[in-house]
Amino acid sequence: MDRTWSVEIEGKKHLVEVDYGRNSSQTGKLSVDGKELQTWKNAQHLDIPKEITFEVEGKPAVLRAMGFFKPRIDFYFEGQLIKTTLIQN
Repeated sequence: MDRTWSVEIEGKKHLVEVDYGRNSSQTGKLSVDGKELQTWKNAQHLDIPKEITFEVEGKPAVLRAMGFFKPRIDFYFEGQLIKTTLIQN
């Protein structure tokens, strides 16, 4: 995955992952705890929807694509900005 975040709800951690779609199928995807929630076609390097709303354990979450020349994705959970989790392989 290209970007990951972790949120904790009632003592249980949940992993939110975004794959930009830099693959042979050029299909990006959003997953929560390994379950694919949404996919989109990716025509360029970072071509994701401007905003994706979804839920984690019934609580509101939003991914927002920001910037143009230096794009980034911000993740908001229950209205608060969540920092990216670094995962080492």
